[in-house]
Amino acid sequence: MNRESRAATLMVSVASATTTTLPVFLTGALAVVIRHHLGLSTTELGLLVSTFFLSSIPLSLLTGPRVGLLGVERLMRAAVGASVISLLTIAVIDRSFLSILVSLVLAGAANGVMQPTVNQFLVGRTRIQGQGLAFGIKQAAVPLSTLLAGLAVPLVALTIGWQYGYLGAAIFGIVVLISIPPASAQRTRDGEPTRTRVVLAPLVILAVGMAFGAGAANAMGAFLVTSNVHSGLSPGTAGYLAALGSASSFSTRILSGYFADRRKGNHLRVVAAMLMLGAVGYVLLSVPGHEFIVIGVILAYAAGWGWNGVLNFAITKTHPGAIAHATGITQAGLYCGSLLGPLLFGILVDHMGFGVAWKVNAVFGVVGGLAMLLGRRALRNELARRDASS
Repeated sequence: MNRESRAATLMVSVASATTTTLPVFLTGALAVVIRHHLGLSTTELGLLVSTFFLSSIPLSLLTGPRVGLLGVERLMRAAVGASVISLLTIAVIDRSFLSILVSLVLAGAANGVMQPTVNQFLVGRTRIQGQGLAFGIKQAAVPLSTLLAGLAVPLVALTIGWQYGYLGAAIFGIVVLISIPPASAQRTRDGEPTRTRVVLAPLVILAVGMAFGAGAANAMGAFLVTSNVHSGLSPGTAGYLAALGSASSFSTRILSGYFADRRKGNHLRVVAAMLMLGAVGYVLLSVPGHEFIVIGVILAYAAGWGWNGVLNFAITKTHPGAIAHATGITQAGLYCGSLLGPLLFGILVDHMGFGVAWKVNAVFGVVGGLAMLLGRRALRNELARRDASS
């Protein structure tokens, strides 16, 4: 593959994954404005975010084993198209909690289809030697979404109206839809050279680790702006601070992928260490006042939400012939955490305050890191048995 084709593959992967995550992160970032117009409680906001991830779970599990049969590029177009419809509906029609909820169900289903599919798309069109960096760049789509969502607060929501944030995202999605290339005959040969048996038990343990880590991270993505406004920052400043955190996560995901290509193993140990370092950031966000807020945001975003690319890279290295299937399982864990994390965070805020909610987030980060270490041991044992029997 030449450099131009690889760059185009990475751009399409990032843009496609960004489009399907924009609906939920726009809702989280713009909540400080939407709540004023629609009279939503913090718990209702958490329910909106959780519903998005709830509808992602079954589609991730069902799509992963069938990506080759259904067609990678066809599934990507369907997912982006559904996301565009969701964004347009919220921008033009939705004016109540229930109507936005329905739109986010559609958007969540699209995201569930997209994530295992784009993993297969990326591996099928990328040289093996550079796949760590490729996954880091692809996973940078999530912080890119939160960065754009954070900037939408001061630049769009506080100037011309929150609906235009969703409208701009829909226009972006239409451009992405047009840019998805036709099916490649090379995809199957490069992406699935041999059929690999999925080792279910270790993947489930890793999925549990992802659930705790992603639950904490997505609660942060949904509530950071609201939390900082509550602590005394202006909505504009809070939006810029969220964008700064997203930029740090964006950079970390790319750098961690770059170093993963140059490191022989131990990828899951790195994931565990990042989750626990992110927990320190959550603790700092729980401290009253603004003295530690910038450090807390950067640590929580860069470490606590910068590990996804390394984890997906580690799974593809152990399941080269079942990439979409294996990552579909772990993604389901991520969605479970992303469902429960924001909902629990919203309930804790309503009843006990932001300080307690951030501390619970820190506990989630630590538990997620420990689960990664346990999953790593189980995976190594299972792979050793698989190799011995082959």
